[in-house]
Amino acid sequence: MKSILRVVFVVIGTIIGAGFASGQEIWLFFNQYGNCGVIGMILSCSLSGLIIYQVFRIAEKMQVASYDELLKKVSTHRVFNQAISLVISLFLLVSFYIMVAGMSALFHQEFGFPIWACSILMSIFCYLILQKDMKGIMAVNSILIPALILFIIYLGIQNLDFTVSYLETKAIGQENTWQCGISSILYASYNSIMLIPMLVELKPYIISKAKARQVGSICAIILSLLGISLFSLLLRGNERIYNLELPMIEIVKDFGVIYSYLYIGVVVTAIFTTAISAGYGFLKNQVSRKQFSKGNVKKRRKQYYQKVLLAICISAPFVAHIGFSNLVSKLYPMFGLLGLIQIIFLFRNKT
Repeated sequence: MKSILRVVFVVIGTIIGAGFASGQEIWLFFNQYGNCGVIGMILSCSLSGLIIYQVFRIAEKMQVASYDELLKKVSTHRVFNQAISLVISLFLLVSFYIMVAGMSALFHQEFGFPIWACSILMSIFCYLILQKDMKGIMAVNSILIPALILFIIYLGIQNLDFTVSYLETKAIGQENTWQCGISSILYASYNSIMLIPMLVELKPYIISKAKARQVGSICAIILSLLGISLFSLLLRGNERIYNLELPMIEIVKDFGVIYSYLYIGVVVTAIFTTAISAGYGFLKNQVSRKQFSKGNVKKRRKQYYQKVLLAICISAPFVAHIGFSNLVSKLYPMFGLLGLIQIIFLFRNKT
């Protein structure tokens, strides 16, 4: 169970980034569709659980060691595999940059810190953790993610009375079943883009069908609870949240100043864990696609990993000024469509 939970925390840390914890993703994909948004969220989280299970089963059964190998196993189209691998690498890199932008937006909104200074500091921390490979990622997630989960669910419970009274007196948005269903699928599919490369790297920790099923089920339950908690909290926002980069921090202030500072810690945790997951996935993809000549291949791969790591950390501050909410609203739905292609190929394989 300890090894299962460690994997669960890495998976949750990969999915719950700045967009999720800040409320931007939940509002974009679910809140605007009214009551059916809750159902859509549960369906989306359940689909994510199935994706987690399917990837682990394929990776274990076919003994794949990298994301490129996984693509070759689920698809025989060479050109398609190269194209989707390139797109996935691009998404992971963009996601890394989005997390850096999210951290900068957080400290600029709440404390007035310069965006450039925050993005540089964030890049330095990411560089230090990613130097330690998967061990560093698992250590960080095992400490930070349990606290994040408990605090968000606690806030959801604290907000329960408000949610019940709100639903009794007001309608939530405009319900559109078809759009809500599409949005739910897109949310799971875009999450899968970042998640699948990380799941392949976690394969050595999941060596049986039973463990794969347990991790998928636990992740689906936790994601549903977190999503519902944030959905209900966003109901408090009304007009206050439309022009904010990080609406949840403003909403949590209703519970007291101490809660807002604690939630800043939640968002920082979410941003950091997703940043290192996205960065790690991108780095591993680049290393697996790079052809090395004969010699000490392991050493050369490590050197290449370090060079690419340094490059992305140096370049990250230059995209932070674009704006976090702009990046989320414009790029995530687009990548969701691309992630859907992955899901189709994954579930074509019987495990």
